[in-house]
Amino acid sequence: MTAVIDVHAHAAPRALLNDLAAGRERFPGVEVRPHEATYTVAFSGGTPTRPIAPGLIDLDRRLGWLDEQGVERQVIGGWLDIFGYDLPAAEGAAWAELLTSAVGEIAAADERLTALGTVPLQDPERAAAALVACRRAGLPGIMIATRAGGRELDDPAYTPFWEAADDTGAVIFLHPGFAGAGARYQDFGLVNGLARLEDSTVTLARLLYTGIPARFPGARIVVAHGGAALPYVLGRLTRNHALHPDTTADPLESFARLYFDSVVFDPLTLEFLVAKAGAARVLLGSDYPFPIGDLAPREVVAAADLKDEDRAAILGRTAAELFT
Repeated sequence: MTAVIDVHAHAAPRALLNDLAAGRERFPGVEVRPHEATYTVAFSGGTPTRPIAPGLIDLDRRLGWLDEQGVERQVIGGWLDIFGYDLPAAEGAAWAELLTSAVGEIAAADERLTALGTVPLQDPERAAAALVACRRAGLPGIMIATRAGGRELDDPAYTPFWEAADDTGAVIFLHPGFAGAGARYQDFGLVNGLARLEDSTVTLARLLYTGIPARFPGARIVVAHGGAALPYVLGRLTRNHALHPDTTADPLESFARLYFDSVVFDPLTLEFLVAKAGAARVLLGSDYPFPIGDLAPREVVAAADLKDEDRAAILGRTAAELFT
């Protein structure tokens, strides 16, 4: 029987943060400050992050949660707030390499965990080189945000990065940041409730209209939060393409190349996503350990009206093929 695999989770390396806070490890542009039982991190003199959630750094809590939820494997990426995209390129590359190694050490502590790497997305050439290094080290791929360094992911400057993803067959787990969070999102918890979904949706529309997934089919792009609004607005994007065929690629061609996690919370929404993308393109996810995540991820899959074979694909069969 195929293992149940959670493909969307985050971790932060306690040992590395301890060393940075104590001065045993030094990066000129990285400042780690104690905050109660955890830390905040600031990059290049910028605003400190939110306090690092205890669940990000507590391995025992993570493993206990896996047992409670009947999840047999978990894919862990870093916490996007500490990816360091604001660092200068060379320091950012060194930081990404160290963060990748540290998250890898977390995964090495338990055979149920699989690590995703981090790359200096602010520098496309260095990001490409780091991606290749991650694959050579045996990682299935990386987790990235929707943009960095003022560039969209469809910018021609990222061509070497997408070529590296294509050549190496890497998983590219695409996760939103705070980039879409303007003033109107500051009330009602809408930064997490909606702005991140807008951020993902715009990035995905741009990737589809430039044909990135279709042009680089070896890249296995997994999208957080069920693809945000993309599955719902795909018809409109297709109509827009029909009106502007000379300046937009066919979005359906690239949509068919994407994978999506199941963090949609609602069984009817999951059924819709499966109908649009196919069950083989939908993977179990939790967004552990965040409260906005689905911390009982199997329940929505169980409640959705799905065929048994489709449910098996979502719970782990497809993930077992991707994350090896």
